[in-house]
Amino acid sequence: MFCTALRRRPSFVAVLPSLTSASGPALRESQLDTHDISLPVNSAVDPKTGNTVSTRQLRLLLLSSTSVSEVKLNDTIKRIRHFASLTGGQDLAIVFLLSQPQVTTFVSAKQLAVHGATTASTTDDAEGVYAYSKVQAELMNKPDIPNIPVLPLASLEGLPALLRKHVANLTHVHTQSHAAAATPVVASPFELLQLCTANPPMPQQTAYILSDLFPNIKVLAETCTSVTSAPSSSSPSARAAVLAGMDESSQMGDPYGLSTQGTEVSDSAHGKLKTLRDLVGEQQCLDVVDFWREEWTVD
Repeated sequence: MFCTALRRRPSFVAVLPSLTSASGPALRESQLDTHDISLPVNSAVDPKTGNTVSTRQLRLLLLSSTSVSEVKLNDTIKRIRHFASLTGGQDLAIVFLLSQPQVTTFVSAKQLAVHGATTASTTDDAEGVYAYSKVQAELMNKPDIPNIPVLPLASLEGLPALLRKHVANLTHVHTQSHAAAATPVVASPFELLQLCTANPPMPQQTAYILSDLFPNIKVLAETCTSVTSAPSSSSPSARAAVLAGMDESSQMGDPYGLSTQGTEVSDSAHGKLKTLRDLVGEQQCLDVVDFWREEWTVD
């Protein structure tokens, strides 16, 4: 729908045939008190009547350079404030016409000779850009007015295309947001690896080193659960000594501090843990070993 008041606005009256055309938006005329144009964004079929009804509306204000003149600026800001209060800024937009309406008053040949048609057109375009910047600045200085997009319109002929493009963008964003909300959040293998420590989360650098030293989680778990660690009551230095193969078991035929516990582990397993300790420090290495020894078994 478009507001019937547009027929009384010289800046926009010329675009009404395009808005009502069947090849265009095909808008109907109505008395709209708070905005100039209303467009359906989403629609659905009413199961009771079978008619297509709009489930979401885009409301627009149409402004031009005359709307922000010194005489009309305050009234325009009041109108924008009232407009924003409709939805708090959602599904609202302002279309700002940059070009000036065609001059309908008589221009003498002498005036044309002095100023020239091209110069007049250039001046009008500059004034339109200035007015567009002015309304943007005014809205930025009004924190009570929610953020509303101000769409520049070079000429009236481009209004139907601008409306189609903006509605398409709104529909695309709406579809993407729904798809994102429907997609479950799945942790990546790397994020899961960062939780495999007695003191989560594991630093990224430690996780990178683990992924380089161990081909998969199973090998990491088997390596950690095969280490003969000191009792949990032991001091960190004593437990670290176990990883280095310096506990009492090293003097009793187990120089690597490993216990197969029914699982065959290669001699390089303890070497990998020693490498891990040297790269990330004793505490982080112990946290990884303790996590697997005390909590988990991987088949």
